[in-house]
Amino acid sequence: MSDTPLKDFPVVVTFPVHWGDMDAYGHVNNVRSFTWFESARIAYMVRVGLVGPSAAGADKTVGGGIGPILANTHADYVRPVVFPANLVVGARVTRVGTSSITFEHVVAGADDGVVYTRGGSIVVTLRYATHEKVPVPQAIRAAIEQLEGRSAGG
Repeated sequence: MSDTPLKDFPVVVTFPVHWGDMDAYGHVNNVRSFTWFESARIAYMVRVGLVGPSAAGADKTVGGGIGPILANTHADYVRPVVFPANLVVGARVTRVGTSSITFEHVVAGADDGVVYTRGGSIVVTLRYATHEKVPVPQAIRAAIEQLEGRSAGG
């Protein structure tokens, strides 16, 4: 992917456009971008151990149960997606705060690299039992830095 708009995205997921994804205007309904963002974001969080069976907070008992919750998402639509198409959707982390992780997303054509949508999202680490924000676990921070190819301080 070195020549694509997703070359700096460590997690990339591929999707075919389905006929049923289109709306009455003859292009893919814009809400699909959020589903694609979500799938790439979840794939990223699985890779760093924030969700999935090996997640740091997989134990849902008292004292465990730490995981992500979506706080914000947005999209900038660059051009409409039409059937047929194969897409690649990237996720990368641009910032890790005290209790939040900021993602950047891009949707592009798998064959030609044409950018269709850019966007982002913020997830907050939450203790589900009490609904309180908690700091992003150090192991998750380290896994993000390693996946992103950055040193643990910058």
